[in-house]
Amino acid sequence: METTGPSRRDRTAVSLLFSVDDTGRTFDIRSPQTTTPGPIRVIIPTDIASQQEQAALAAWRFEGPRRDCILTIRYAFQPLVEATTSDLLRYFAVTRTRGPIRDAVAARLAGPNANCGGERRGGRAPRVVSYPDYKIGQRPPPGGQSWTVVRWDVEADGRAVDVETLGSAGDTAFDAETRRAVSETVVESGGPLKGCVFNFYRNGENLPAPVMRQISDDPLQNCPPEVGARFQARAASETYPQAFRDRGIEGWARVRFDLTSWGEVGNVTLIDAQPAAAFGDGGVRLVRTGRADSGFDAGIRCVAPIRYVLSQSPGS
Repeated sequence: METTGPSRRDRTAVSLLFSVDDTGRTFDIRSPQTTTPGPIRVIIPTDIASQQEQAALAAWRFEGPRRDCILTIRYAFQPLVEATTSDLLRYFAVTRTRGPIRDAVAARLAGPNANCGGERRGGRAPRVVSYPDYKIGQRPPPGGQSWTVVRWDVEADGRAVDVETLGSAGDTAFDAETRRAVSETVVESGGPLKGCVFNFYRNGENLPAPVMRQISDDPLQNCPPEVGARFQARAASETYPQAFRDRGIEGWARVRFDLTSWGEVGNVTLIDAQPAAAFGDGGVRLVRTGRADSGFDAGIRCVAPIRYVLSQSPGS
């Protein structure tokens, strides 16, 4: 399983619980839980999985329905100088933020005698920019990603030469389209540049959230519609799990809370979240920071459904 993002050297493995529906889609993605001993029992997650790991599993497909599955991801660390070209490409291909590790990987991919600095245009302003047509080639499945890494040199007049594909997810048409875009891009003139590298990536269509499940009647609930209507949460986009946004995966959370007559929110708990726990984390934060107008009555065990929806499939 491929994941990206920060990892600590002492984090050698992480586990994820999940189920599979009739279509082969994963849901109920969450970390295992344990119960603390003692008179007050507290359930806490163990081996907490990152958003990237949850989002990667949310894009997987299996055959047939399955329940209560467990996936263990094991990490092995090695010096960067010992990493294979394949490993370097997979890391560089989907990394979106700059940093010392990405810069070091770019330097390895750039090759000997490179002087482009691991940057897309060697730090020079563009004179002509050509972008790939992301409709060319085979689009990834919903929630999936494809990528290609390109390397090239720049002549003194700013034109790209010796454009080559270092590696890709296998879409040869998209590979050719990215080489065309790089070849037609012209930067400011200056000394020749060698070993410029860049990653192009694209997502499939947005993956809609699973159907929001019905919940049973709560005999302890006392939250008339007029009371619940006083509650106002911020836009769900403010707590959208970024790794799921990057992949175009939608989700939802259902959160329970109490509401005082003067508008204070308390006792916030998660009822359910799909397709992964990350949406529940965002939903709880959203409700905790919500506000409500004052009124005559309080609300007990009110429920806020929160939907995370993307207006369009994210670009590359």
